[in-house]
Amino acid sequence: MSEISFRKCNPRPWNGRYTRVTGGSSWRLKTISGRWWPIIDWRSDDYQLTCPSLESPASVALAEAVSGGKKSLGGSGGGSFLINEFGQVIVPSSSGDGKRVIVGELTGELIYENPMASGPHDQTFRLGDASGLNPGDPWSLPYVGAQYNLNKWSKIYHYRLNADGGKSEFPDEQDEDLVRMLRNIRRSGAVRILVNPAGIVLTKRPPAGDWGAEETWEAVYVGRISHSKWFTKED
Repeated sequence: MSEISFRKCNPRPWNGRYTRVTGGSSWRLKTISGRWWPIIDWRSDDYQLTCPSLESPASVALAEAVSGGKKSLGGSGGGSFLINEFGQVIVPSSSGDGKRVIVGELTGELIYENPMASGPHDQTFRLGDASGLNPGDPWSLPYVGAQYNLNKWSKIYHYRLNADGGKSEFPDEQDEDLVRMLRNIRRSGAVRILVNPAGIVLTKRPPAGDWGAEETWEAVYVGRISHSKWFTKED
């Protein structure tokens, strides 16, 4: 496992790609033992759990940067944030005005406490741990990441909102292997996918073919992005 570090920058406006699933699991800054601390707010139909990151210089620096970003946007210091597939930490305004700032970049993987632990060997987890998983296998960790989409013509894209409404943006090259894995899981139609900070691609599918409310669908592992066939990192 690579060393974890966080490189802070002064909060500056972020106009790059940013979409996350609302209402589900998310990264948040929460008061723990009298200080702001990065956690994953792990949610499902059955539970809502708090997964604090383990103590590390990177976690301390990340918390300070996110809190500073929130305050620069007029907030109190806490609230949600996003870590994208490039490790960039993006902080949205808590007022819902659509403003966002980037506050730094994370290298390596944060380690989180696992409230679902069943024994001494799974007390913590990393979002990059896909050991033993094959495409289509259930994903048992928090369903968090930057949102992308697969359209009905099997093209991966990002939908960027703008003053005119929005537009679809595509990578320079489609990753046909990733598309094939997605279509093995979801045969047709549009598909929403998440990409977490470790580059792991996730999606949801209806359990046992029950196409009811998407909130009841199960999260599954798809694979990993190939950065050479993915969107360009933005500044």
